[in-house]
Amino acid sequence: MNITKVLSGAALGTIISISSFTSAHAAVIQKDDASAKVETKQQASITIAKAKQVALNKCKGTVQSAQMKKVNGTYVYVVKVLGEDGKQHTMNVNCDSGKVVKHDVQKKQSYISKSKAHSLALKNCQGAVQSSELKKENGVYVYVVKVLGEDGSLHSFHINGENGKVAKHEQKKQAHLSKTKAHQIALNKYKGAVQSSELKKENGVYIYLVKVLGEDGSTHTIHVNCDSGKIVKQEVQKKNAAITKTKAHQIALNKCKGTVKSSALKKENGKYVYVIKITAQNHTEQTVKVNAENGSICK
Repeated sequence: MNITKVLSGAALGTIISISSFTSAHAAVIQKDDASAKVETKQQASITIAKAKQVALNKCKGTVQSAQMKKVNGTYVYVVKVLGEDGKQHTMNVNCDSGKVVKHDVQKKQSYISKSKAHSLALKNCQGAVQSSELKKENGVYVYVVKVLGEDGSLHSFHINGENGKVAKHEQKKQAHLSKTKAHQIALNKYKGAVQSSELKKENGVYIYLVKVLGEDGSTHTIHVNCDSGKIVKQEVQKKNAAITKTKAHQIALNKCKGTVKSSALKKENGKYVYVIKITAQNHTEQTVKVNAENGSICK
């Protein structure tokens, strides 16, 4: 009986001791875990969102992944960026200072570049690139390129980053002035023939830069606002670039006596010519073409 009590007491003491040890050990573990969390928190002076921004400031593109790691005793965010150069960049951003301490670039180009995406979009639609963004859509990386088209529409092209194919094309019609309308506005200002035109951005505004060979013999450059259709700037690029309409009429009438019925300056076979229609003295209609550059009669 006494032996049983003694054994029971000893066993109870052992259980209490073990229990106390376990509780103490658990407290130590919890303390260690808490310390580890505090340490990690202290090491991360910047957020993961900030680290991503730091990486994107270093390399334009889109973030593929980001995670915190301990490298050589220092906590860093390892941020992987698919760059607009078509290559994958891996950057280690120091969690404390926010500085990029390591930057590795994949040698092989896995995706098309932003400039290539722009050229593909402009190949599908003549105009000017308004904006572009590299992003992930339905698990695929695409360039979303917005183009102000010369047709007056705003086009959005979703171009697959891997194969360069147009995955999607959206069109917003009559978003701005068309090239044809810009030509009309320029020619209303200066009679002649359009030599060239380009849709581009100037001082934050999209404009058509229209070059006109005028009937006054000068080359004019007219800047037409893409939204309002107003002429915002005009320049005389080159004087005496061609003979005047009056001079062309004289040359034509020397060739064919009569009265000028109509004339137009246009491009034919790569040359600018005045096409002059004359009612001859014998009451027949004759057409005389005069080279606008040198004044010679075109055969």
